[in-house]
Amino acid sequence: MKIKALILILCISAFGYAQHNSTYSQYMFNGLLLNPAYAGSREALDLTGLYRKQWVGINGAPTTITFAAHSPLKNKKLNLGLVIISDRFGITEHLKASIIYAYRIKFLKGHLSFGLSGGIDSYKENREKTQTTQQDDPSFQQTVNKKINPEFGFGMYYSSTKMYFSLSAPSLYNRSFDLYKTFIFTAGGLINVSDNFKIKPAVIVKYILNSPVNMNVSSTFYLKDILGVGVGYTINSSVLAYLDLKVNDQLRVGYAYEYATTSLNSYTSGSHEVMLRYLFHYKVNTLSTRYF
Repeated sequence: MKIKALILILCISAFGYAQHNSTYSQYMFNGLLLNPAYAGSREALDLTGLYRKQWVGINGAPTTITFAAHSPLKNKKLNLGLVIISDRFGITEHLKASIIYAYRIKFLKGHLSFGLSGGIDSYKENREKTQTTQQDDPSFQQTVNKKINPEFGFGMYYSSTKMYFSLSAPSLYNRSFDLYKTFIFTAGGLINVSDNFKIKPAVIVKYILNSPVNMNVSSTFYLKDILGVGVGYTINSSVLAYLDLKVNDQLRVGYAYEYATTSLNSYTSGSHEVMLRYLFHYKVNTLSTRYF
């Protein structure tokens, strides 16, 4: 139990600084969580909810709930979005809420957009939940420690029918985490093998100042534009498998399972992630089916 507790403390210490910019298993379907410039790129009102249970089997391991919404305005160059992220890990509760604005123009054979995000980043520590070996430890006399800080981010996003790439700094300004600014690059493409079989490779590279570079590669294999089956690998960290199912032209359901390839796998059975996405007033045909 002491080993489990030590591992959890070490993991959550790193997690606490970077979770508001986490790399989700289904990052290839959640562009707005990583880059404000993604707003409006689906050319419809897009609502996406996600639930993630990390490191099942370890008490106090992170649990994340996110909600993202974005849509173009009547002038389709102008786009708005909203992101809400709620995390619980250890004795800490984290809430982030951001309003997003993106300007989108036609560029080459696709669209290029620039996005800004602004909001609040709030952390609350419930220290009364902590068991200490020293009675009346002065470090834990204050039962609740809460911080609320403004946060601003910036991003660029380009997409066409065949590929996309994205560069963002989602927490360009955050008074509490200036030493841990995050920069994220993502890219992907679409390989049309046949009318009924397509492959979508993707990559994400995340760099947090004063931390090692984190990189994940994945591929999604689509059958008849209805079912996507994917696999991925995060270097020196984990492997993942996921499903992307089209229920109808508006609703998609996703599920991902991630398994640690480090010594952490001795203490957890893995991580689970469920996603729901709904598009309003979206017409789908052979030419307009969207993969990015």
